[in-house]
Amino acid sequence: MVKTIFFDVDRTLVSHKTDSVPESTRKALKLLHENGYKLVLATGRDMSQLKKLPVKDLKFDGYLTMNGQLCLDGDGKEIFGNPIDEKDTEKMVQLIKEKTVPITTIGKEGPYINFVTDEVVAAQKAVSSKVAPVGEYHGEKVYQFIAYGDREKLKNLVNDLPNCKLSWWNEYAVDIISKDGGKLAGIEKYLELQGQTLADAMAFGDGENDLEMLKAVKIGVAMGNGEKQVKHIADYVTTDIDADGIFNACKHYKLI
Repeated sequence: MVKTIFFDVDRTLVSHKTDSVPESTRKALKLLHENGYKLVLATGRDMSQLKKLPVKDLKFDGYLTMNGQLCLDGDGKEIFGNPIDEKDTEKMVQLIKEKTVPITTIGKEGPYINFVTDEVVAAQKAVSSKVAPVGEYHGEKVYQFIAYGDREKLKNLVNDLPNCKLSWWNEYAVDIISKDGGKLAGIEKYLELQGQTLADAMAFGDGENDLEMLKAVKIGVAMGNGEKQVKHIADYVTTDIDADGIFNACKHYKLI
């Protein structure tokens, strides 16, 4: 029986056509809470970004941020973290200083970038977000890097990062996270702390970085506006985010 439901944010909860959470989605979330389900965000975003998005006024029972790298409870208190390996961080910091690749660095205090290109602007615009301010690394723990540019070239970044992997979210942008991280890893840890398993979980997503979690949970739902590969592996494909996708799936599974 489903007890906890995980939601991707961009193009799953937040429509970038309207820069809002559809009213039907808001209604569905309210009814799900009233019916006793735990609702948790599973996103590549960090908390500083989430506070600027239309989800900021919605109540969740947990936040798996930066692709599960830093997980918080409903009050924003840290439950567990999975920072990037120190040696891999050192290598990335050197690349950042060389300024051959635009890279956003994200720690607990939020993101900053080494320099900005048109590809950076395009990728951030696609998810209704401003480009992070330019800044410098000061020795903090890093939970996620975002690299921008040509996909084929970016794939080579992990060749020198044995403890990291890539998680794609845009044709021009990729998250770099711990090799043992990702949304699924965060979900498994969160459920373990709740005394639950993947058999108790449902998830909604639309993109490449949602594939693992949708495959693993009891019910994986792909948004109608999702990528083909996501729809292919999902247990159920609902309607578009702007055509009551979340609400319709919840009605389909008799959760509301």
